[in-house]
Amino acid sequence: MRADGRRAAATAATRRAIIDAGRHLLAAGNWRGFTLDAVAAGADVTRVTVYNQVHSKSGLLDAVLTDLTERAGMDRLLTATKAMPAEEARTYIVERTCRFWHAERPVLRPLFGLSAVDKDIAANLAQREQWRTVQLDRLLDRLAVERSATRLSPAALSRPDVLAGLVAVTSFPAYDALGSLADDATAATAVINQLAVSLTG
Repeated sequence: MRADGRRAAATAATRRAIIDAGRHLLAAGNWRGFTLDAVAAGADVTRVTVYNQVHSKSGLLDAVLTDLTERAGMDRLLTATKAMPAEEARTYIVERTCRFWHAERPVLRPLFGLSAVDKDIAANLAQREQWRTVQLDRLLDRLAVERSATRLSPAALSRPDVLAGLVAVTSFPAYDALGSLADDATAATAVINQLAVSLTG
């Protein structure tokens, strides 16, 4: 391996260690303990190394959440469902979203709770919800086109209301509110998928 290739691999491994340490701290539910120093200790690197990678506590949070999203393929849902009929795509998106919420509950539950009192967390989560809204809006476009082509009746609610409802029922707070049912990703997905079908027609 060439020197530049080794450096790139070492940098990637360091970032992986930093993000893994950050996720572990978030899952512990101690936001005050989620610091560059603590992550540096967990990743066995210096604080300066962590700072060079993420720059701040807010940047660290963003890096961890972005990594979780990308590794779960949440940023590629529309691409992955492009060849599917829209209703099949809806089911797939709901299922993948629910499984993501289920897998990352230890990280996301404390963050959504803290978002009520921490503006940085609230801003990060709001940005990600806006991204989800855009993706679901595009899904509704596809459903509307296919419904028109097959002469099915349109959804009973207005488009903005359907979108707002779909975003809400597929959100992490909605998933987590299912309580013990959310411990079973398959059962929780079935409930949320039925709500999504009811909303979208």
